[in-house]
Amino acid sequence: MGKVSPLALWISAFIIAGVTVFILISYPGAGETDSATVPLLDESEEQVLASVGSHVLYASDLALTRAGEGAVDAWVEDQLLACAAEEAGLENPSVSRFVQERAKQLYLRDLMIQQIAESVAIPAESVIFASMQSSPELFLVERHYFQIIAADSILADSLLNRLRAGQNFQIVAQNISIGQKAAIGGDLGFLTGAEMLLQGLPMEIALLDGLSEVVPSSVGWHIFQVSETRAPADSLRAVRSATEYIQNQAFETALDSVLQAVEYRLSVEVNN
Repeated sequence: MGKVSPLALWISAFIIAGVTVFILISYPGAGETDSATVPLLDESEEQVLASVGSHVLYASDLALTRAGEGAVDAWVEDQLLACAAEEAGLENPSVSRFVQERAKQLYLRDLMIQQIAESVAIPAESVIFASMQSSPELFLVERHYFQIIAADSILADSLLNRLRAGQNFQIVAQNISIGQKAAIGGDLGFLTGAEMLLQGLPMEIALLDGLSEVVPSSVGWHIFQVSETRAPADSLRAVRSATEYIQNQAFETALDSVLQAVEYRLSVEVNN
């Protein structure tokens, strides 16, 4: 469906920090960080892996990126090309400044995201079961979902009208959908509403009965259909999805709290 839960996205985004750090160490002055975050070592104690002019790649720098074989040679080549571009007068100082600031911004953002994610505790069993009982339609009902993904909104609207007029959903999915399940009529199987929410879908899809409206995403325009419902066939899976959903909600709350607290302390202005 092209989306995952926000918590999974944030945790996955932390992996980008390694690449970001590699960018930071590739440009002079871009890798300045708070000493409380990254311990500073005397350069004389550092193992030098490579150098290009005044630019130096230390073993500790490369360790931060978890880079594989050939990383040193790649750094040397990249730095040689960067120096050549600088010597040729190709550098735009404004762009260089933005790239360095943006790289540091993403690096620090990912550190904060990781800290927030690690601070969110796994909910207690009593909380999980109470939530499942209070929202049975979301956690204790499985819906048989089918999906069509259209390449553009005009086609999606046309398909929705045809489906409303009585065309068979699975046949349309087989003939037109660009989704991975098109060959089997867009059959996604039985899923709980919580599982659909964790994939980034809205509540109206999680609680769908019948045919949905068109739902846009980063991979296309979706139309869903629910053909039947049942009690969860796998109770452990239902509990796991409920646990992840509750934990995700707690993460979003903690994230919003941090954002609001910092925004309160700092001046924020957006000019459209």
